Amino acid sequence: MDKIIYERGTYSKEAQKIEMDVRENLDVWDFKTICKLLAFALGYSNKSVEEAFGSKPSSKTKDLKQLLKD
Repeated sequence: MDKIIYERGTYSKEAQKIEMDVRENLDVWDFKTICKLLAFALGYSNKSVEEAFGSKPSSKTKDLKQLLKD
């Protein structure tokens, strides 16, 4: 089991440390999901997270396939 750890550098009333256990064979899509969960845990709004990470990986995959095809 691997870990992803976020530790805040300065004191605040928000979470000081977030530790997530992840499986060893994590693919990039699962890593993206975990990063989104971490952002939510840090208090970012749903709108901010969706703007930063996107909400539909399949559409980006289609765009990439089309780009590579052309």
